[in-house]
Amino acid sequence: MKTKLILTAALLCFVSPNCFAQPLKVFILAGQSNMEGHAEIRTFDYIGKDPATAPLLKEMRNPDGMPRVCDKVWMSYLTGPYDGSANGEGLGKLTAGFGERGDNPTRLSNKIGPEFTFGITMEKALKEPILIIKTAWGGRSLNTEFRPPSAGPYVLPRQIQEDWDKHPQGAHGIPKLEDRKKWQEDKDAASGVFYRMMVEHVKMVLADPARVCPAYDPREGYEIAGFVWLQGFNDLVDGQTYPNGDYDEYSCLLAHFIRDVRKDLSTPKMPFVIGVLGVDGERNVNFRKAMAAPVAMPEFQGNVVAVDTAPFWDRDIEAAEPRQGEYNEIVGTAHTLKADGTLDTERKWDRFWKPIGKPQPQERNWRFVTVDATETKEKLEEFTDRRFRDITLPAEMENWYLPDFDDSQWTAGKAPIGKGVWNHSGITLDKFSSMWGKEEFLLMRSTFEVESLDYDAYRIAILARQGFHVYLNGHMIHTYIWWKDEPQYRSIVLDQEQTQYLKKGKNVLAVYTNDQYSPDSPEHYAALDVWIEGITREDREKLDLALEEVLSPKDREALKGASNGGYHYFGSAKIFAQMGKAFAEANLELIKK
Repeated sequence: MKTKLILTAALLCFVSPNCFAQPLKVFILAGQSNMEGHAEIRTFDYIGKDPATAPLLKEMRNPDGMPRVCDKVWMSYLTGPYDGSANGEGLGKLTAGFGERGDNPTRLSNKIGPEFTFGITMEKALKEPILIIKTAWGGRSLNTEFRPPSAGPYVLPRQIQEDWDKHPQGAHGIPKLEDRKKWQEDKDAASGVFYRMMVEHVKMVLADPARVCPAYDPREGYEIAGFVWLQGFNDLVDGQTYPNGDYDEYSCLLAHFIRDVRKDLSTPKMPFVIGVLGVDGERNVNFRKAMAAPVAMPEFQGNVVAVDTAPFWDRDIEAAEPRQGEYNEIVGTAHTLKADGTLDTERKWDRFWKPIGKPQPQERNWRFVTVDATETKEKLEEFTDRRFRDITLPAEMENWYLPDFDDSQWTAGKAPIGKGVWNHSGITLDKFSSMWGKEEFLLMRSTFEVESLDYDAYRIAILARQGFHVYLNGHMIHTYIWWKDEPQYRSIVLDQEQTQYLKKGKNVLAVYTNDQYSPDSPEHYAALDVWIEGITREDREKLDLALEEVLSPKDREALKGASNGGYHYFGSAKIFAQMGKAFAEANLELIKK
């Protein structure tokens, strides 16, 4: 009889798919920009360069090299701009693209965060359907935006309050006495906003899990099996809340946070993983200790664990990053100026590129004219709005950039064409070959004769304080719409689509730009000069070899694994992949307990 009962039960299980069904495992991931994830998919290859992480890359990709799509892991991802004003929910099976999403929170991006390998690791270990609910916004602190309800209102540390009391008229970073009530009201209004968004979204998803996860069986229900918290940067750099690097308050806030989410989600022993911020590697010791401190509290024994992400910090990328900055500055600068504003002809990086055409740039004649905006909608008054913009030109100037335009009535002169004094970075630029005039906008044209186009690449060398349009033989080849306070000739490398307009014989170069107010005085100042340069294949090889003293082949290889700044773990998929796997493994250990 006993044998028959066992056989009958086995047969029933065979015909019933729900025989061994379990509650749907739900995991919550939350935090700020590093939980969003800034690692671009293009950095995946770097993972395979290290034998220790190469096996992980194989799990992240299909055999065809495309990012894996998990069969049993579904995502609900709430994110949006810093202020949360345009939140959106991204849904679907877990794959690459559930990282930071910029202006399109509902669409797959080209980035990953820790969720990708977290889900892959969980799917491999549990072999059952999984739902991940992720909420993350950049630039949010635990002391304010994620402030847990039980922490109470934000109160200035005593040391900071005493400092404020000494400055009733205000000072740098200190509001005036009469403004402090409003400051506190604004702080209270911001406190906990993102904590509530997070909890509300989790509850909304769990009210109907099948909307996100088709494998959900309402007869079995769900189980919140873990919460991963990866945050901290905004608190790390907040000297007002944590004066003198004393981060004990963060430990208290995080303990409140753990208690509150457990209470609000009705999960008193929910496994909780603290992703200890590892930006700058083993540095920031005091903050890292404060993040991990709740683990030692008796109430959290066995159900809260801290995973230090500092060991995943990439020293090779860290070493190469500053050299990348120096390298970028070199290749992004066509020519530099001396302190007196004259051209520096001794810079060693410039000798590989040669000006295209004759006469030489310093000898070329330009025709130029200046105009003001006449239509009200195109006039701007404030300095902060004094940006480069297009205006309606006089009817007789509509085709001013075309090769056959008659500019014979314009002013003639050599470049640079400028006005005022451009004083920045130890360089004073006030000696101009031609004077701009009082109007805001400048149009200038020049011709040059080209005998040979035997070059491997071409670039624009341009001195410009404000944005600009550059035209070659009647075709716009480059636009820049912002401004730069860098008194130097920028290097803008041209592609085939732009260089197709360069030809042997006569060429016409035309530029449109405007001047700029100085924020410290009502004076205008500007300067403009431009020409086109080329480099042969032989000289390019020599330049690349010379630049290796700045950025070595080893550095360049390391930087293939980076796509962002250091505070985002260099935007390295290798770092985020290791973090996600470690978070999952730590969560699994808590589940076993």
